[in-house]
Amino acid sequence: MNSVYYIEPTEKTPLVILDPDKKKFEIIGVSVPQDGRDFYQPVLDWLKEYNEHPLELTEFVFNLDYFNISSSKMILFVLYKLQELQQKGKQVKIKWFYNDDDLFEVGQDYEYISKLDFVFIKTSKEYLVA
Repeated sequence: MNSVYYIEPTEKTPLVILDPDKKKFEIIGVSVPQDGRDFYQPVLDWLKEYNEHPLELTEFVFNLDYFNISSSKMILFVLYKLQELQQKGKQVKIKWFYNDDDLFEVGQDYEYISKLDFVFIKTSKEYLVA
């Protein structure tokens, strides 16, 4: 089984948790790194290794408030790695959290392109007013 892959969030990069023992696969926060490939390549490498000995069900959470174009492309590559699992007969479920119509539509596009099962979960933008 893979080791745990964990990246602390920053102002420009999301929290990433890839932990098969806890069945926790999550990308959460904001993803606007200068170079999406630099940030996401280790995630793709980890998933490539994970695909050799995956769980029967991989439930992957995307809870991104915002992401840039280079992240968008790399998220699609993450979905393609997950699609490989499905093609091997494993179950893959994507939980796509969104807080506005744009993120919902992007999620729908990803679902169509990847042919993975998405569950869409609406969140709210709550701001504290002083």
